[in-house]
Amino acid sequence: MGTYTELEIAGYPLWSTKSAVDPVVMTVFREADKRIVTRKLSERNPLVWGQFEDDEDAVETAVFYVCRVAHVRDRLDVMGFTMDRVRREFEVIRNEDMEQYASWAEEGSDDWSAGDMSFMASLTFDSYASAFRDILKKGLRPLPFDDGMQSDLDEVTKYILSQNDDYWLGFLGDDIRSLVRLACESVDENADVLQDITDLVEGGYYSVDESVCNKAIESLTLSHPENASRIILTEGSTDSEFLKGALHLLYPHLAEYYSFLDFEGTRSRGGAGHLASLVKAFAGAGISDRVIALFDNDTAASEAIRALEGLDLPSNIAVLKYPDLDFLRSYPTLGPEGGADLDINGSAASLELYLGSDVLLRDGLLSPVQWKGYSEAIGRYQGEVMHKGDLQEAYRRKLDRGINGDFKRNGIDVDWSGMKAIWQHVFNAFR
Repeated sequence: MGTYTELEIAGYPLWSTKSAVDPVVMTVFREADKRIVTRKLSERNPLVWGQFEDDEDAVETAVFYVCRVAHVRDRLDVMGFTMDRVRREFEVIRNEDMEQYASWAEEGSDDWSAGDMSFMASLTFDSYASAFRDILKKGLRPLPFDDGMQSDLDEVTKYILSQNDDYWLGFLGDDIRSLVRLACESVDENADVLQDITDLVEGGYYSVDESVCNKAIESLTLSHPENASRIILTEGSTDSEFLKGALHLLYPHLAEYYSFLDFEGTRSRGGAGHLASLVKAFAGAGISDRVIALFDNDTAASEAIRALEGLDLPSNIAVLKYPDLDFLRSYPTLGPEGGADLDINGSAASLELYLGSDVLLRDGLLSPVQWKGYSEAIGRYQGEVMHKGDLQEAYRRKLDRGINGDFKRNGIDVDWSGMKAIWQHVFNAFR
């Protein structure tokens, strides 16, 4: 008969597979999400196993992957499965099905398709999402269970719970992750997304200590870039160090979805010009992974990016600059004619300017930007924040405090707005 495993969202068994996990589904987890615990058999999900009526003290070693709904939602967004995409694909497939029904009608096919055509014409994404949300809340199960036979159910709910050969739960989508994304939008964000592999372990399909998630994802990454890590290229090793530290601290549930170029291990030189050369090299090599080239928000970066504008870069390579910050629209600068508060977005905003106002303050004053060389190509001066080494060391101490659970400095909350702005910019790179 085989052994099955269920993907559960807020306790609802959404997706079932036999003898193995679904590698596509496992992309929403990471190996750090694995749990091995002792639980009572009576604690198994009743929607999957029914009510337990045997020995109340019977226990088992449960093996499962679990992650909060909010974090799975973020991970799916990073992979490109946003609600906009889910809605768009649903409507595209619905329109394709409508065209197919119309074609059958023109060919004089049997009247059996007339009812389906009429229902599909009335079905909208919003009506599906509303009924689906109600199904998850009430725990209504599709065939072969008879939950869909209740007389008070609306037509969309009955459709979802009926036998759907082409679309699981009647959802018009090509990837199960689109349905998972909709489910994450339909339940409490603090609920769990869980892949219980206990029975597969007991059945000998996996061992308790096997890296099931890693192996499942490895089987996919060669054929589809959505399943692989996103590679981030920066202007230098310090940028990579600081961004990686902020990612692990502020968004730990997304950390393993990104990797950074190892400057030290590869002895790669830094700078905006070299980063532009790396982009050209990655594009020329036909790299299938998603690559994000992340430049400073200054004059040198604008000049380097200008050299890329005429190239036909593949869609899997995104070229970004650090985003503009309101904080930097009036920032102290020093030039030949003295000091002035100026907008330094686009001309002097290196990563140090995103480390937080608490880091930039020295003796109560913001560390100023010093104007340097002039770029004729861009028509702007290049600025550089002063005391850069001191600022970097202050940020490292700030990171260390955060890792130890201390998000304050002298009793005041520290400023992570700059780093959060950069990472939100990165998260949206392929949306």
